[in-house]
Amino acid sequence: MKRHKILMVQPLMGMSGAFVIHAPLGLLYASVEVVEQGRCADILDLRLADSDWRSGLRSMIDDETLLVGVSVMTGKPVANAMEIGKCVKSFDREIQVVWGGSFPTFHPEYILRDDPHCDYVVSGYGSKSFAVLVERLMKGESPKGVAGVFYRENGRIVEQHADWSTHEFIDWRKIPYHLIKDYSVYGQLDQERIIFSIYSAMGCAYKCAFCSSPALYARIRGKKWVPLPILEVVDHIEYLVAKYNADYIYFIDDDSFVDICNVEKIIEEIERRGIHVKLGFRGARVNEIKQMDHRYLKKLARAGTDMLHIGAESGSDRILKIVRKNCNQQDILENNRKLAQHPQIFLFYNFIIGLPTETMEDLRATARLWLQLVEEHPKCLIGTPNFFRPLPGTELFDLARNEWGYDPPEHLLDFTGVEVEGMFRCVGFSKEHLKFCDMLLITSYFIDDKIHKVTDGRTPFYFIIGVLSKVYGPIARFRLKNCYTGFFMERYIYRIVSRLMSGVKQARRSARRSYSHRIRQEST
Repeated sequence: MKRHKILMVQPLMGMSGAFVIHAPLGLLYASVEVVEQGRCADILDLRLADSDWRSGLRSMIDDETLLVGVSVMTGKPVANAMEIGKCVKSFDREIQVVWGGSFPTFHPEYILRDDPHCDYVVSGYGSKSFAVLVERLMKGESPKGVAGVFYRENGRIVEQHADWSTHEFIDWRKIPYHLIKDYSVYGQLDQERIIFSIYSAMGCAYKCAFCSSPALYARIRGKKWVPLPILEVVDHIEYLVAKYNADYIYFIDDDSFVDICNVEKIIEEIERRGIHVKLGFRGARVNEIKQMDHRYLKKLARAGTDMLHIGAESGSDRILKIVRKNCNQQDILENNRKLAQHPQIFLFYNFIIGLPTETMEDLRATARLWLQLVEEHPKCLIGTPNFFRPLPGTELFDLARNEWGYDPPEHLLDFTGVEVEGMFRCVGFSKEHLKFCDMLLITSYFIDDKIHKVTDGRTPFYFIIGVLSKVYGPIARFRLKNCYTGFFMERYIYRIVSRLMSGVKQARRSARRSYSHRIRQEST
């Protein structure tokens, strides 16, 4: 029987997937063209699977399966993707394994060289190239000439780099939302929300020195940031609310506010149509928020906005200048005070530590900024700091080489332990510097009492975390205020807890399933 089925798999995550599990939008986008062509596709999300995920994978594969596609980002997903490929080949060696996603976009060369179970890699925007690859495989033909597809031929790796001359614009009407049967199992923390992630703009207009986006978008002809049509964005939101009972829309643009008037028009249209939904924005910069007056912020809040993720990055003006954030510490504080007058909106600040040339004084400045932000805004949340990872093509990659003599990983397995929320390690810093970075990581969970601000404590896990937050919060704030890393036993406890997070994920999955069951009962 001719093979024609496609299985798209979302692999397991590390620490970053313990508290937030949103629907696998990357798999939906990658599937757009193949579904449009009438292909038979399914989605398997291993983040929702029980511990025996291999059985779940096996149950979705049969003699008609053509390929298994895996969406991979750095860290644990790399390791799990390798396991998935090995399992698939043990079930049926004729099934093709394809890697796509952010990791293959930046490091396609490692995968085919080091993982014998992967047959093809799709790098860059994947919808069209993946559909062509599927068509070629069904015909038994080579994917020669398909931009973005890497493969082996006669023992050598054929590299066909992605076309980055234009953004990939996906018509939201073509997104195969039906491939996911139940969206109520997705969410964050213990909040009872039906969350959908969407785009309101493509690309980014800025050149942050640590970010890979400027390196990719530099090849695009024309504007690097392009807003989507206002009516199309609101039509999309209205559809999700009506069809899937979405009560929260999360804009996952690289940056939503390059043109603040664009967002204003979106929220005005949402209000005009009477759409009742909460809004969150992942991409907001300090220099953009400086342009927002109180009238604008009131309008954001009235339309349902309850979360702005802000890239503050550092409390050090020297570091802010190096990373090209177009702001200083005083700008961050003034914005924070202004937004404190709009308590309907939570602020979630992102920071990055472990940067080349970073000093202990730079870290202390960040610690002091954290405390001042929390003291001056009751709805302020400090995100766990991102640890700097040198990405090829970025300004700071070259600086890391010059400052540290840094060499990028040489093997695929080297990427499996690179977790954003893992304990920080870098040969460029002293032991005291590394300990301070670890202290910032651990205290960030507790200094702002975020567990009580954004969860209800309905599940036993979040109740326990809430109690722990009350107990450890004062200690965390004491450490930051005094920049004190002595008797730092929390460092070892954190490592143990990190290894036990699989149990946390299972508890969270059970809670979401109970919520899903209750919602279905209420609807009937």
